[in-house]
Amino acid sequence: MEKTLSQMVWNRRFLVTGALTLFSVFFLGYFSQADKVNPLFQTLLVSTTFFLVVPVLYSKIVLKESLDNWGWQKGRHFPGAFFSMTGLVVGLGTIFVLTKTTSFAEQYFFPVSVQTNFVWFLLYELVLVAGLAWLYEVFFRGQIQLLWLKDFGLWSVVLQTVFFVGLLYLSDDISWQRLPVILFCPIAGLIAYYSQSLWYSWIASFTFFFLTDIFLLVIR
Repeated sequence: MEKTLSQMVWNRRFLVTGALTLFSVFFLGYFSQADKVNPLFQTLLVSTTFFLVVPVLYSKIVLKESLDNWGWQKGRHFPGAFFSMTGLVVGLGTIFVLTKTTSFAEQYFFPVSVQTNFVWFLLYELVLVAGLAWLYEVFFRGQIQLLWLKDFGLWSVVLQTVFFVGLLYLSDDISWQRLPVILFCPIAGLIAYYSQSLWYSWIASFTFFFLTDIFLLVIR
């Protein structure tokens, strides 16, 4: 009897979380921006709502669970540090190779103010890049991988990557500009999987984006 009730609760939790995830992905994928509102503001507002606010409210109000289940915890220190360092080496090495073999470096865009003003560069990285990186971690590594698809094991890493690329495809946003985020998505997934913490994957992701941007600015 207890096992049956447990399965019913798990199935309901799995189905509701999946439905919420699919709705968020398709809504964001087909979201059309209003002409009279700043595009960046719209993107940040909608992303914050669906990648952060909705997941947190869902966890606290609907599931009534601790955010630790999403990876909002210290996690496992050694796997977190090891896979973060390894992931950074692999990711940055791949970026270096791509700058030598493709037009990635030429196609990657920076705002003019970021290229010419150090203060704007720091604000861009510490606010916009770090903020978006955290939103991606909460939704893709947290809600999808560690909460919804946790029982799928390493397949959860693959599936959260598929959902991320799928979102970019639906929004017609697959480009060289998105390459660093796409490249590090499965790596961040592995870090979150082995550490069971979003903090390691977020710090590794932000460090990767930050160092990639510095490298691309230096070689221009």
